[in-house]
Amino acid sequence: MPTKEYVVTVYKKDWLENLYVYMISLGCKLVLKRPDSRNTHYLLTEKQANNLRQNQNIWAVDAVDDFKVKRFEIEPEPYTVGGEFWKNGPGSTGITSIMHQWGHIHCAGNDIQRRQGGEWGDPSLTEVITDGVEVYNNGRHTDVVIVDDPVSFDNEEWYSDTTASTRFVQYQWFNELNSLVSTIDDDGQTLPTGAIAYHDGASLALYHGNHVTGTACGRHYGWAREANIYNIALTDTWLSGQKIQSLLVWDYLRAFHKNKPINPETGKRNPTISNHSYGGIIEFETPLTIADVGFVLWRGVVYNPSNPPAGGWTEQSLTANFGIRFGVQDIPGYSSAIIADVQDAIADGIVVIGAAGNDNMYLAEEGDQDWDNIIEYFGSNRYQNRGAYPNSSDSGSIVVGALQDNNQFSRSTYSQHGPGVDVFAPGDGILSVYGNAGGFNDTKYVQGSGNFYYPIQGTSMASPQVCGIIAIAAGGGQDTFNQGDAKTYVDTISKYGSMTFNFGSGGHDDNTADMGAPNKFIIAESIRPEYGYIMRQKDARPGVGVNIGRSDYNEGVAFPRPRLRFAPKPKPVSSSQTYTFTVGNSGASHYTFTGSDRDNTFTNSNDPTINCNAGDTLVFNVSASGHPFYVKTSATTGTGNQVSTGTITGQGTVSAAVTWDTTGVTPGTYYYICQFHGGMVGQIIIS
Repeated sequence: MPTKEYVVTVYKKDWLENLYVYMISLGCKLVLKRPDSRNTHYLLTEKQANNLRQNQNIWAVDAVDDFKVKRFEIEPEPYTVGGEFWKNGPGSTGITSIMHQWGHIHCAGNDIQRRQGGEWGDPSLTEVITDGVEVYNNGRHTDVVIVDDPVSFDNEEWYSDTTASTRFVQYQWFNELNSLVSTIDDDGQTLPTGAIAYHDGASLALYHGNHVTGTACGRHYGWAREANIYNIALTDTWLSGQKIQSLLVWDYLRAFHKNKPINPETGKRNPTISNHSYGGIIEFETPLTIADVGFVLWRGVVYNPSNPPAGGWTEQSLTANFGIRFGVQDIPGYSSAIIADVQDAIADGIVVIGAAGNDNMYLAEEGDQDWDNIIEYFGSNRYQNRGAYPNSSDSGSIVVGALQDNNQFSRSTYSQHGPGVDVFAPGDGILSVYGNAGGFNDTKYVQGSGNFYYPIQGTSMASPQVCGIIAIAAGGGQDTFNQGDAKTYVDTISKYGSMTFNFGSGGHDDNTADMGAPNKFIIAESIRPEYGYIMRQKDARPGVGVNIGRSDYNEGVAFPRPRLRFAPKPKPVSSSQTYTFTVGNSGASHYTFTGSDRDNTFTNSNDPTINCNAGDTLVFNVSASGHPFYVKTSATTGTGNQVSTGTITGQGTVSAAVTWDTTGVTPGTYYYICQFHGGMVGQIIIS
């Protein structure tokens, strides 16, 4: 059989030597050995390649000819947003319908226009500024689906500035798609039937769906001003007397995306960009008290009234240590069934963007030490840090947190945070379309009586900022645009390092804490003026096998250059470094670090992640009476599981140096932790 060149990729670098021996035993010819990479090139037959793909240690076997980049042939249609921009502050400025939401200037402007630390927004008295920005594209030839409350079909925000006709499609989801959905659905849900009667603005009191749509796609308040608008009313029982169940949403989205007609203007199917400003909940019959909490399983340690955390078994202590919110009657609800549906929709090519949630709770990232934390509420075990479906870390959704409307660019105090958040966006005091109950008349429009606007806040308002910006990135008649492309855009184009966090303790009881959330917010900027190349991110988890845009493996952004192929790069030369930290403590809750590692500088930071290279030396100058400091292979209290590789001295000290020379240490994740308090713990990542 004929052979061709393949790239064999292993999951773990330490299996490379085994791969070399294994491939020799199979008689495979080596083409390119890359000992500093997990990729090795061989000449293989197609049968050999298929056999290798069954090996549990091998991530992928790809033909070299398959590695191609995709050109984004965007023909941009820029537009200008100018005039007055409103950002809620303690001033007394009244709002009018001609004002723009502050997200436009914040996300499409430059650093000076954003006015960080200046006199705009809390705590200043300035609420309105006059300025202008150009947005590089308008989202034409994209289909945006707002899964939310019902959206009024006749609002003038949905009109096109170029055609003067509405972009809102009164799509008949049931009549058009039920025959297709019945072949997808395996959830045991009864399909709704009948014609959908969409509401006009004058009769629609519900506002949430309108507001979200206005931010994503409105021609004055929004971003994708020429995108087609669709609505799945997840919460509406008025649609032919039916309500679309949460599980069915994804079947309708998949059927819609896979079977939409070719756009006659582009010769391609439009991308599908969906926004999900909602989340599943677990409802309680009564407000939560400490008597309703049975136990906490936190980072492998069980806490209960007989084995309480630092501070005792009190509401204040459980909030500080674990982020439990007392006095509430619901918590975020995680559902693996819906997560699986989201993953399937993303695998079909649908872009999914959603709100992180408004509970001021910590979101873990799948696979980290907090992913499996469990709390027993009212006798039932619930995952504490996975967030609410459909927008948890493992779904592949782009999870959006909210920026506060102050001048320091801090996260909103209600916003979910932590590493499970992908990006932040303006979410406080956002002007957009509203319902007829409580909304102000939108006097800039004259057709009909159903045009209203009003400012509200939430991660629900932040998510459509990202949705609209992604829709303009996808616009212009591109061949495909999927979740990997959207994630690459967010990771590449976002503004890094301008947010401020941790005005308080930096822990669960601090409503300004980041706790591992990325310091980045979305901005609207072309990948490159007129055109560029994007390569997709790939999910590195064994068994997933779909491009869902997780950050485990990022091929990044490449611009045109001659003969772009897997050309070997020289390995950067770097010498071993010594990183020194002053380590104190914040009660029995956190270790505090001051110093610098390979990537970051810390100043009294609570339990930060320390990054270094194998061969570097870490020096921890500990001054934490009552909290013996250990470096371990797992995050457990006591004196077990101490690291045994490299050279380490001073383990267990409370007032001296712990020094770890990591020469010979296998790259991976290690931990520092207090002997007695499981909450005083952080990661040491050796690359």
